[in-house]
Amino acid sequence: MPRTRSRMERSPHVTQVVLNMAEHPTFTVSLNGTGPIIEASPIPLYFQLIKLIEAKIRANEWVAGQSLPSEQAFCDHFGLSRTVVRQAFADLVNRGLLKKRNGKNTTISHPEYRGALMQSLRGFHEEAERQGQNPRTRVLELKVVSAEPVVAKKLGISEGANAILLTRLRYLGDEPEVFVKTYLNYDRCAPLLNEDFTDRSLYRVLEQKLGLVIAKGVRTIRAVALNTREASMLNVEPRSPALLLTSIGFLADGTALEYFVAKHRGDRTEFEVQLIR
Repeated sequence: MPRTRSRMERSPHVTQVVLNMAEHPTFTVSLNGTGPIIEASPIPLYFQLIKLIEAKIRANEWVAGQSLPSEQAFCDHFGLSRTVVRQAFADLVNRGLLKKRNGKNTTISHPEYRGALMQSLRGFHEEAERQGQNPRTRVLELKVVSAEPVVAKKLGISEGANAILLTRLRYLGDEPEVFVKTYLNYDRCAPLLNEDFTDRSLYRVLEQKLGLVIAKGVRTIRAVALNTREASMLNVEPRSPALLLTSIGFLADGTALEYFVAKHRGDRTEFEVQLIR
């Protein structure tokens, strides 16, 4: 299947979160207290090793940027064959939990947010949860605004008409990942002004509270530079690269319900687009 891939372009949200290396200096983690691997268990040895490593990462005992001991060290510690260790490492690398560099040790990778830019209408929160990530949201503002020309056109409403503005900073774990402004159709979504969207999925609230489901959408993506305010919120330098993702979400009857503008950190984002001929 053809793929379009670069660090600043991969599917629907694939968002890599990089922990601050000043806070988490690179060093080799210890295998002490890790285990055991039960040879008599019906669970395959490589899968047991995967779960042990994964548990350390999920518990933040092993953090991004730290190196793993050598494959031989794992073999000696757990009494495993090199083939078993390599199989476990390969699975974790494929899932984005480990990173293997040529000529260097295997390291703990940065948590990844993977979604589908063209194929899926799941939101950031839902997609991150589906991947076992820890999405968080800080609400910066939720208010009624007069629709500017661009917003009015996207939502199919009159210029100056009421619209709801929801501005959020989205995180994976403790790391800021996306700064997003969402404009909602006021006539259909006015009750949402009483909702608290802290650490909540907008799409889920729309469906559960109002019975509104985004059935289709149009999305675009391009590279931009962050301004000083955006860069500060995303913990990067001003003018740092970002991916600007815009989207219009429609109900099944064709009503434009939401229009969002999201800026993803360029150093932590990949998007993948699957193409079919």
